[in-house]
Amino acid sequence: MLVRKLKAAVIVAAAVASVSVVSTPAEASNCSRGGGVYICEYGVTSYKLPDGTKQELVVGTDHAVWTRWTDSDGDWSGWMSMGGKAWSTVRAYDYDTSDPWTFRVHYFDQTAEYWGRNRDHDGNWSAWIRYDLPLNG
Repeated sequence: MLVRKLKAAVIVAAAVASVSVVSTPAEASNCSRGGGVYICEYGVTSYKLPDGTKQELVVGTDHAVWTRWTDSDGDWSGWMSMGGKAWSTVRAYDYDTSDPWTFRVHYFDQTAEYWGRNRDHDGNWSAWIRYDLPLNG
């Protein structure tokens, strides 16, 4: 129970810290990676799965979240849009400690609303959901 509360507190702290970065810098520059173009200031988020494969997430110049992943041989897929309207770095974290294959990605939109999308055990994604953050406790 204490571990869950501590984990939740860390997630909220990271989310709150991200709120300060909810607008694209006036002089935003573009970067490229694996044939895709993204907003440099938001960086690249990587998530490693139990079998060593990886998933990368970026915010494209259209402000959608884009992802690509490796297969078991380490070869990268092409970039795929996950939609959304991100105005912050995309973060990823394990939201279900009972299944190491599941994780959530989240971002803040232009009005500082918090959005998340979950990956299930089989690699399927939920729809984007707006979450209310417990900012005052």
